[in-house]
Amino acid sequence: MRGWARVLLWVVILLACAGVGAFIGSRSNPFPPGVPDPGARPSDGPSTAPPDLDEWPITMVSRTTHTFRVGGSCTSTWRVKGTLRISATERITGRGVARLQRGNGCDFPSAQVQAQRILVEFLGRRDGQELDLRFREVGRMPAGSQDLGAFVKTLETLRVAIVERPGSEVRKPTRIEDPEDEIYRSATTIRLGA
Repeated sequence: MRGWARVLLWVVILLACAGVGAFIGSRSNPFPPGVPDPGARPSDGPSTAPPDLDEWPITMVSRTTHTFRVGGSCTSTWRVKGTLRISATERITGRGVARLQRGNGCDFPSAQVQAQRILVEFLGRRDGQELDLRFREVGRMPAGSQDLGAFVKTLETLRVAIVERPGSEVRKPTRIEDPEDEIYRSATTIRLGA
């Protein structure tokens, strides 16, 4: 066979192989079972799956006082806004931001920087018609600042049960006396709904 005949034979063989491969590829599914097609479009119809979260807006106002053993005290008022999320397993999670309100301060000079915002985490469970809640600090601004009026100290011991309905409200006083004779007090009002 001459050189051009061999080249022509190889071209025909390669074209035939490419044609067979294209035919087989067009008839097969490139995504095995369990692998989603990245080009598939979502259905435009409504979802029949029930939502797995209930949500409640929550607001809190907490007036706090830290009375020092050596005398003097610091006071603060905080307003918290956030959202509670209740899962299908009745577990409550969520976050809110506490903002320091006007009128805070100490009755003595202090060089410490007062926190202006505190990030609050909501935890708890739904128990029938009530939401059992507890709280904790997960951050503050500015970084390295102090909570002079003891908002966080009383917040982290606060436990409340609030009826799950719009406008439901609960008031809770807290008093903590530590072994060093310092006293922390708060009066907190919590409200569900906007």
